[in-house]
Amino acid sequence: MRVEQIGRATLYCGDSREILPQLEPVDTVITSPPYGQQRDYGAKIKDWRDLVSGVLCAVQAHEKTQILCNLGLIHREGRVIRYWDDLIDDMEADAWRLFGWYVWDQGYGLPGNWNGRLAPSHEWIFHFNKSADLVNKWVKPKKIRAASGTGMRRPDGSTSGISSPHLCGQSTKIQDSVVRVYRQMDRSGPEAEHPAIFPVGLPTELMLSFTQENQTVLDPFLGSGTTGVAAVNLGRNFIGVELHEPYFDIACKRIEDAQRQGDMLIGSAA
Repeated sequence: MRVEQIGRATLYCGDSREILPQLEPVDTVITSPPYGQQRDYGAKIKDWRDLVSGVLCAVQAHEKTQILCNLGLIHREGRVIRYWDDLIDDMEADAWRLFGWYVWDQGYGLPGNWNGRLAPSHEWIFHFNKSADLVNKWVKPKKIRAASGTGMRRPDGSTSGISSPHLCGQSTKIQDSVVRVYRQMDRSGPEAEHPAIFPVGLPTELMLSFTQENQTVLDPFLGSGTTGVAAVNLGRNFIGVELHEPYFDIACKRIEDAQRQGDMLIGSAA
């Protein structure tokens, strides 16, 4: 097993199922595992359920640990493959409830015919936990509503409460259940050697909602290191695990670059 320490980031090259049980409990997991058996990541995935469920169920957690897992759609033989159902079943069997189910809005759909479907422009974020924790209010509303707003509807159809942050005297609000971050289009950096990179903005927004400074974020499917870059940028402690060494090397370089840029900003402000 190879271990690299980069500032507050600890990176392991190895199998998360073997490494995670040896670690201390983490505060938040933000990860994007392989989407079913859609791609090869250095080696063929023989059993997606065994891999992903085995990893997430091996997370060392405390009562308030939150797990955010990004997964995308797969179509085969004219139908949607609901491969995430097995993961949900396994997590719930391990006392991890499916607490939230969010949408990653990737912006405009890509061109093409898409076999009769609408152009894909979203993926899922599954939110697992064993108990709830408060979510940070960090989003500034784009439009201030002048009229009184109303809250959630009661079973009889009536409403009560004020939902407008402005009228409540709040300058920020909780992030929507639709996370609006454009997909990664630039494939010119070192991360381009990974087949399924995602934008730094996605884990950044999730960290702003579900983590505090100095807490520890884990990504057990580190890939090209995007979650680690976001953690370094936001001043979070980070643990990343990646099995495929070429991707691990890419992640190390990207996180080193983010750490170096952060150090330069600190130095220039001193």
